[in-house]
Amino acid sequence: MMYRNYFTVFKRSFLKQKGYSFVSVFGLAIGIACFLLISLYIRDEYSFDRMHTKAGRIYRIHEIFQADGVGERSASQPFPVAEALQNDYGTQIERVVRFFNFQAPTLAISTIDHQKEFNESRLFFVDSTVFDVFDFRLLQGDASTALNDVNTVVITESTAKKYFEGKDPVGQYLRFQGTTNLLVTGVLADIPDNTHFQFDFLVSFETLADLYNPAVPQRWHWYWNPCWTYLLLKDEGAAQGLQAAMPAFVQKYFPEFVRNDITMELVPLTDLHLKSHMDYEIQPNSSLTTVYVFASIAFFVLVIACINFVNLSTARAAKRAKEVGMRKTLGSQKAQLVGQFLFESIMVSLLSVVIAVLMVGVALPFFNAFAEKSIGIHVLLEPFYLWLLIALPLVVGVISGMYPAFVLSSFRPITALKANTSLEKGAMFRKTLVVVQFTLSIILLIGTGVAIDQLNMLRNSDTGFTRENVIMIPVSRSPVARNFESLRTELLRDENVLSVTALEEVMGAKHQVGNYLIEGMHESKPFPRLTVRHDFIKTFGIPLVAGRDYSEDVVTDDSLALLVNESFVRQMGWSSNEEAIGKKFDNRPDHTIIGVVKDFNFTSRHQPIRPLVLKLNLAPQAFDVLIKYMAVRVSGKDVDETVQWIEKQWKAQMPGWPFEYFFLENNLEQLYKAENKMSTITLIFSGLSILVACLGLFGLSTYTAEQRKKEMSIRKVLGSSDTEIFMLFSKDFFSLILIANVVAFPLAYFLLKQWLAGFAYQVGINLALFVVAGVIAAAIAFFTICYQALRTARSNPAEVLKKSE
Repeated sequence: MMYRNYFTVFKRSFLKQKGYSFVSVFGLAIGIACFLLISLYIRDEYSFDRMHTKAGRIYRIHEIFQADGVGERSASQPFPVAEALQNDYGTQIERVVRFFNFQAPTLAISTIDHQKEFNESRLFFVDSTVFDVFDFRLLQGDASTALNDVNTVVITESTAKKYFEGKDPVGQYLRFQGTTNLLVTGVLADIPDNTHFQFDFLVSFETLADLYNPAVPQRWHWYWNPCWTYLLLKDEGAAQGLQAAMPAFVQKYFPEFVRNDITMELVPLTDLHLKSHMDYEIQPNSSLTTVYVFASIAFFVLVIACINFVNLSTARAAKRAKEVGMRKTLGSQKAQLVGQFLFESIMVSLLSVVIAVLMVGVALPFFNAFAEKSIGIHVLLEPFYLWLLIALPLVVGVISGMYPAFVLSSFRPITALKANTSLEKGAMFRKTLVVVQFTLSIILLIGTGVAIDQLNMLRNSDTGFTRENVIMIPVSRSPVARNFESLRTELLRDENVLSVTALEEVMGAKHQVGNYLIEGMHESKPFPRLTVRHDFIKTFGIPLVAGRDYSEDVVTDDSLALLVNESFVRQMGWSSNEEAIGKKFDNRPDHTIIGVVKDFNFTSRHQPIRPLVLKLNLAPQAFDVLIKYMAVRVSGKDVDETVQWIEKQWKAQMPGWPFEYFFLENNLEQLYKAENKMSTITLIFSGLSILVACLGLFGLSTYTAEQRKKEMSIRKVLGSSDTEIFMLFSKDFFSLILIANVVAFPLAYFLLKQWLAGFAYQVGINLALFVVAGVIAAAIAFFTICYQALRTARSNPAEVLKKSE
């Protein structure tokens, strides 16, 4: 009966003050919806690779190959590492599994009849133990035998539909690279998105012996490290002991010329997505920094929304002092009044949560598309979210209802019934809340501006090479090895094709490493390397600052010459670029450095420019491993026709081989996807935080107008103009915004300096952004309170004073 009465009073009050009710519910709902969306994103980030039942015992082993700060931090290992680890540490390691993709961007797959032909980028050769380590679910086939034999392959369900269109794929064949038939022995359920790598094909590791034969002994050695190697330990405590044994393992097996420069480390599977940022990751990972930034935004927006709700609850309660006095006169007890206010506050909070969940349901498809996730609304039914959705209205409702409930219910009836009853005891508290709201909003605005500046700097600043109008064509392990020079000649017959070359990795994104013994060094050291063909620096517009380029007229350049960059010269301690010319390498008097190129960003601008070797390799077999792309620089005129010309020449030279290409500039945009995502999300949610903060300011200004309307009327009677009344009403609010700016500026500067410290190249923090953010906050605040200020200034003193009698 009591709660029914509470609900009746709540409904009447809610409907009577529709404006307040809408603003209260809508503001809190926005904050909760933002919090839920970002928390879903963070939950998904932390869920990576945790679907495997043995995830706590799975580790990937990394190889750090560096000397004097130069070299590589590799996510992969040499071929023999897995077997040697299993043999030497069998008491600690239950299973090992290797993943290998030929270090090729794409590999050609077709049906036997060539009706379906595609370049595939998600194909791995794996040990047959893969299903003992990972819980990849087979829909067809036997996990214990599916990859035991040579030339067998397991494909995903989507791939089966792509190639076999509803036919039973098991027992069918796929042709690999136009030469090898692979028997389909199983079909996997599609791989979840929340894994640190994706694949469509798993080919038996035994198949490699035939593909590499007879060159197996030369390729499977302890220097080349193309395999991602995973260990399933017998218990979680074995990792520490195994890590301690790695220095001895390196000294036992690795070649003498590298063993002192190599460190191996075990990394938990569940840490890879957020904490691993090695060279040669299978796929780009996320980062803890991004998660922390998004978590901060979620917290800020929720706090702003809750503060807004508290302010509006206080403003609404101020109008109910007479109601409290009447109820107490009629016998209501203090506990009943407290219960009434808390019940109403919790009910409004609960309604906000319901609306927030509906908002999330509507926004989630768009959020998934932008964030590249596949989060379902059903996640909110998990115990964590159910408890959260129950706790939020209770906590927020109690906090927001507590102050007006206890203050109003404590008034004596005679006091509460007086017209001038106020809640001025809490004025400082409410003003503090507004300052906190706008401080957080201003920090988000400044942070958004700096994040956008940083992204623009990373994307648009000079990388030291031409990336516009460069077409990249994957060629690794393709027939182009036999046809490269003739294809290059044919392509250059088109006036819009300016230059053609080939290289090892995507320019500006990745590199490899090679060991070189340079004149003046006591032993060889690892240096970043790109294997290239003629016209490399011409194609990419890289200036030559000393010496000469590789020349087609010098037939020994591919064996006796090297190009290096300016950072290489500085690393060696040479006094000038010219001094580098003629320096010997590999202890051979006829092996010399012939040229120095200007520094350029051969990897992303997340990393500083390091020493680099450009190595010419004209051998046809280089296209098996070392040369992965053709690069065709075009004029930018008639681009579609030029691409058609390139494709025509490709098909003429290599009939039946899929043609695939991408524009380098577009590909490099992917390097800064995380920053793009962060700046966009920050912009959206900082805008929402300002909106919610303004709702809070509206609540406070409304409350103040209610409390001071008699004072303002008296001032008008005594001769104050509307402008003076407006300024008198507004100045307190602008003082709050000014205080918020003073607090927000140093906090924002400190936090942003910490964030920018993680970048090798940092944009300067533009102090104009602070001014702009402050002005935006002040302008929005002005328009928010303008309505109440003008309404107060223009009110009729006679009517106000008559009502207040």
